[in-house]
Amino acid sequence: MPTVTGAPFVPQPVHRTIRFPKSNYHAYDAYDSPSQSPTPSKSQTTSNKENHVGTAAKESTRMKILVGSIIAGVCVVLIVVVVVVVLLTRKSSATLTTTNATITYVLWSFDNVTTDLYDVYNGDLINGATCTVSSSTIPYLGQGYPLGLTSSLNQSFQVSTFLNLASTSFTIEAWIYSTVVTGQNGIMGQCQCSTCLNECFYFLIQSSKLYVGFTLNDISGLTTLAVNTWYHIAFVYDSVAKQQVLYLNGIQDNIRSSASAYQGANGTFTVGSATFSSSTKFFNGYIDNVKISTQAKSATDILYAASLIAYYSFDLPTPTNDNGPNGLNGTTVNTASVTGRVNEALRFTGSSSYFQAYGFYQAGFGVNYNKPFSVSMWISASTYTSCAIVQMSTTYNGGSCFNMLGIWTYTGTSAQWVAQGYAWPTIYGTPITLNTWTHISWTFSLTNGYRLYINGVYFGTTGYFSYGGTSGAITWIQIGYNFGCNSAYITNAGFQGIIDEIYVHNREITEAEISALANP
Repeated sequence: MPTVTGAPFVPQPVHRTIRFPKSNYHAYDAYDSPSQSPTPSKSQTTSNKENHVGTAAKESTRMKILVGSIIAGVCVVLIVVVVVVVLLTRKSSATLTTTNATITYVLWSFDNVTTDLYDVYNGDLINGATCTVSSSTIPYLGQGYPLGLTSSLNQSFQVSTFLNLASTSFTIEAWIYSTVVTGQNGIMGQCQCSTCLNECFYFLIQSSKLYVGFTLNDISGLTTLAVNTWYHIAFVYDSVAKQQVLYLNGIQDNIRSSASAYQGANGTFTVGSATFSSSTKFFNGYIDNVKISTQAKSATDILYAASLIAYYSFDLPTPTNDNGPNGLNGTTVNTASVTGRVNEALRFTGSSSYFQAYGFYQAGFGVNYNKPFSVSMWISASTYTSCAIVQMSTTYNGGSCFNMLGIWTYTGTSAQWVAQGYAWPTIYGTPITLNTWTHISWTFSLTNGYRLYINGVYFGTTGYFSYGGTSGAITWIQIGYNFGCNSAYITNAGFQGIIDEIYVHNREITEAEISALANP
C-alpha cells in the first residue's frame, strides 16, 4: 500500500484524509617549418692603389659568384619548401577524407508529408497507404501523423532516390504499432537479388519477433511482441566490428558477430513492406518517425532516442523548443527568460504563469498510464508558498488532471518539496532554501511507485500504486500553474521561481543517470 514518506518537519493540518490507491574533427597536421635563407658571410676587401683595376675586377668576379651562389641557394630552398608543402598537403587531405567520411541522414516523419526531412530521399504512398490523422492514442507521440498501412491491400511507402547502404555501417530506427505479429510482416527493406548472399535487406516481424538480415546473413530478436502496442525498434550494422545488433525500446534484443556487410547496389527502399524468401511481405498497422544514418550508433544513442520523451533546456533563442528526439515543442504564458542553472531558464511569477506542451504518451494519465516514466528538473523557489509546480492533464485546459510536484508549507516561513501520486500516495522532501538551485527527479513504476531524488540522491518512495481510473489519452504537461487539478497535498496555486533543464523519460532512469543530470 502507498505511504506518506518524509513527513513534514512542521505539524500537518488536522482532518487530512489519506486515500490509498485502487488499483551522440577537423584533422590537420599542425606544423611549423620555418625555412631560413643562407646568410652570406661578410666579405673583406683591401685597398691597393697600384692594383686598383685588377683588384676591382677580381672583387667584381667574386661578387658575381657570391650573388649567384645566394640565388642558387634560395632557389634550392624554395624548391624544397614547395615539395614539402605539396607532400604535407596530400597527407592532410588524406587525413580529412579518412576522418570526415560523409554520413547520410534520412528522416521520414510522415507528418502528412512523404518527403525526407532533408528533401533528398522523398517517396510515394503506394496502393492507398495514408498519413493517418492523429488521434488521442495514435501516433506514439501526440503530434503529427504516422504512416497507416493495410497489409491486405499491399500498401507501402516507396523511396524514389536510391539509398545506398552497401558496404558501410548504418543504423535504422522507427516506431511501429502492429495489429498482427504472427507470420511475416515487412517493416522495411531494399532488395537487389532476393536469393543472392547479402544483396537483399529486410526488416520484419517474424513469428512475433523482430527479424533483420541481408539474405543468409540474419539476426532474430529474442523478445515476443504484442499486438496493438507501440515499440521503438532499431537495427545497427557495424562494418568495422562486423556486428548486427537489434534493439527493442532502447534495450539490446540480440547481437550477432562475424556478420558480413550488406552488398545491395540497387533496389527501391520501402517502408511497410520487405522482400523475404522471394516474396513481398506487408505490414498491418502504423509506422512513424523512420530514421536512417550511415553510421553505427552506440547503445547510448539508441536508448536516448527510444526513452527520452522530451528535453526542455529553455535556452535562447528558442526557449520553448523540445531539444530531445521528438520535437514536442511547447508554449509559455507570462514567463521570462533569465539566467539558469545551465545557460538560460524560465522564470514563473505565480498564477497563470506556465509552460505547456503536448504529446506525453507514457506518463501519468498517458495511454500507457501504468508504465514507467521519470521527470527531472532544476528548481529555484523564490517564496515559501504552497503551490503546484508540475501538472499532467488530458486536455490543454484541464480534463482529467492532477498535481504531481509542488511545494508545501504550514507556516509560510519554511517549506518542503512534495511529490504526489494518483489517489494521493505522497512523499514530503527536504526543506527548501529560497533562491537556491535544487535538482528534483522522481520516477514511477508499478512496483516502486514514486521514487524521489533530491540533488541526485535517493530520498524516499511511496511504494506500489496504480494510475487507476485514468482515460488512457496522450497527455499535456504544465510547468508552473495553469488550472486547478485534483489534489490532496499539493495546493492549486501558482509557483514563483525559476525552472531549468526538464527531462521526461518513458522509463525509470537509474540513480547514476539522475546523478549525472544533477551534476551538469
